[in-house]
Amino acid sequence: MIRLAVDVQSGDFGPDAVVRGVVEAYASSSEPFVACLCGDEAQISGVLDGLGGGFDRSNFIIEHCPDIINDDDRRTTVWKNKKRSSIVRCVSLQKEGAADASVSAGDTGILIGSALFILGRAEGVSRPVLAAFIPTPAGPVLIADVGANINCRAEHLAGFADLGCTYVSRLFGKRDVKAALLNIGTEPSKGPEVVRKAAAMLEGDARYAGFIEGSRVFAGDADVVVCDGFIGNVMLKTCESFYALTSEYLSDSPGTFEKLTRKIDALNPENYGAVPFLGINGTVLKAHGGSSVKSIKSAVLTAVKAVVNSAVGAGGDLSGP
Repeated sequence: MIRLAVDVQSGDFGPDAVVRGVVEAYASSSEPFVACLCGDEAQISGVLDGLGGGFDRSNFIIEHCPDIINDDDRRTTVWKNKKRSSIVRCVSLQKEGAADASVSAGDTGILIGSALFILGRAEGVSRPVLAAFIPTPAGPVLIADVGANINCRAEHLAGFADLGCTYVSRLFGKRDVKAALLNIGTEPSKGPEVVRKAAAMLEGDARYAGFIEGSRVFAGDADVVVCDGFIGNVMLKTCESFYALTSEYLSDSPGTFEKLTRKIDALNPENYGAVPFLGINGTVLKAHGGSSVKSIKSAVLTAVKAVVNSAVGAGGDLSGP
């Protein structure tokens, strides 16, 4: 049975939303799983007690985590100094072989730092990447990176292409996955030097589709769009704001609103729930800091799917670092 470790103390809405989201995911998942709930034992027990019956309580294990992370704690050493904090403990459970994946809505820097130092990089990976899907008429497109790496070298971008293609291929069982480098034009001379160098590293590989402009991302011209974490994070949050803007503008036209949002529903962060760190020796997923019950439910179901399909891991078919 799949075993998940969940950081219950993370997110803006605290243990109540996280525990409820996990329980709802358990009720709707086609794959059974055991959830190890990492956090304050009394708070977790209180939420589970409040939910009453209707689910198998034995599949929800409480891992008491008394350490509290403060603003003064250094992000790079939290994994060592606050080992019994919920965010660190849920990652550590993978290292100990007690969990197949971990989910947290906590601080991105702390989570990726903990994953790197506790689980380590996958073989051949110089930089792990945070990746997220956006919808297109041709199917979901993976954006890599969306926030883990702000300053990237050419070999990092080439590595992101490798990791992204591997993830898409495994998650969806898809062949002929194509990766493109996000750029201001498609001509070989266009763009910053780092992007042109990455293109030279990838040239000749069957899965490399060249440069892609922002105007073609939503056309689905590539399965994986590669960029640094600054650009990717701005792109992802702009997509999320577009969903919110559409909701506001069409609030007085329910029929039109429902028809449109069905098409762009994947832009709603509540539906994708969590995005993976690729290139880590383990399956670590980052949920949105403002995760609602629905978001946590989606995050847990994403984690289950990733485990079932062995989706997270290093590739090797593209010219990586």
